[in-house]
Amino acid sequence: MPSWITLWAKVLLGLGAVSIAAWAWQIPRSWPAQTLLWAMLGFNAGLALLLGVRALVQLPIIEASELGIAIWFHGPYRRPFFAPWSRVRTIVLTQARSADAASALRDALGIELIQDNQFRLPADLPRDEVAAGTEPADLVWSRARIRGNPRRWVELLSRMQAAGTESATDRV
Repeated sequence: MPSWITLWAKVLLGLGAVSIAAWAWQIPRSWPAQTLLWAMLGFNAGLALLLGVRALVQLPIIEASELGIAIWFHGPYRRPFFAPWSRVRTIVLTQARSADAASALRDALGIELIQDNQFRLPADLPRDEVAAGTEPADLVWSRARIRGNPRRWVELLSRMQAAGTESATDRV
């Protein structure tokens, strides 16, 4: 699942937890306190509905087309990073581990890009997972991040890359 819980969502979740705790401690039921408690209960219900819908919709991290590959590093409602197929060197099955700890290796989808002065990965790239396999990869996503078998995704994206590069050579 995409890492879409940003700072504002964490703040909202914290406010929701505090308001539920206040409700449980039975703050005096005067008119302003009771109104505030009902407002916070409504806020929590709305927040739960929003988070539930976003979890069910499962917006993509990677989207491939005949032109290239779009990658949403910072969530689904921001501009994606786009790499044309001519800049994708290879799509491989590799291994990844968590960037913050020495965790176990997991099978992962890996993408290696052709980078130079004109085309580079963003400087503020979130690195939740790092490549740990023998195959070189600039970007990696394990099974937990892409919700599915990495082998299947490598096969599908490789076919899309082949189709995209074939159609580009046909046009020239």
